[in-house]
Amino acid sequence: MRGVDPTRLSLGLCVLILLVVCAAAAPSKPQAQRLVIGLDLSASNPLVAKPSFAQKLAKRVGKRIRALPLRSTVLIRTFGDSDGTRNALRINEVVSARNRPETIAASVELLIASVPQLVTDGRLKTQSSTHIIGFIKTMHLAIGECRTPTTFILLSDGLEDSEYARLKKPGAHLPHLDIRAPQDKRFKCDELQILGLGEGLPRQADVERLRTEWQSWASGDGPFQRFSGLRDW
Repeated sequence: MRGVDPTRLSLGLCVLILLVVCAAAAPSKPQAQRLVIGLDLSASNPLVAKPSFAQKLAKRVGKRIRALPLRSTVLIRTFGDSDGTRNALRINEVVSARNRPETIAASVELLIASVPQLVTDGRLKTQSSTHIIGFIKTMHLAIGECRTPTTFILLSDGLEDSEYARLKKPGAHLPHLDIRAPQDKRFKCDELQILGLGEGLPRQADVERLRTEWQSWASGDGPFQRFSGLRDW
């Protein structure tokens, strides 16, 4: 039986090591993300009546969309009342080589900036209550899981006005409950963002109360890892 050529063995080992090193050094593709964008059409939300504020929100959301990697998804819905027939706006976009993030961002910016005019023209209807938790619950059930990095961006003043809570009332609190379905409790979504939190409220103390309530609800026993509520940026 002939022996193994040590030169050939060494050469093969070098090739194997080189392949391992090259694989480790190769840049990994950014992981696809999911954005759920909710437009609060309740009458208390300045988005529906202030064009300058709508434009400000549009630029903030557009910047976030432009940073998305390929295969990411953008879901846009309206919310307010619990009556789903009043929230028929449903837009689903997937970032691809043909549907670039900057193209999606431009379209979404135009939509958000146009909300006050769409309300004035009667193409969108303002609503009398604000079911924020109900909206998040509905979308959680629709997307099914948060293994994919998922951020909810709500353009809302954060004033929940539903059977869960009436945050306009002093001393009102959000309930501590996990709205995820049992099979979805393995994963939390990345972040809940509320842009315009407390907008229109006269006292900073009221804004901070809202921020505390949503922080506790979202990232405590709730369905998110983090919460951010912005009024000025």
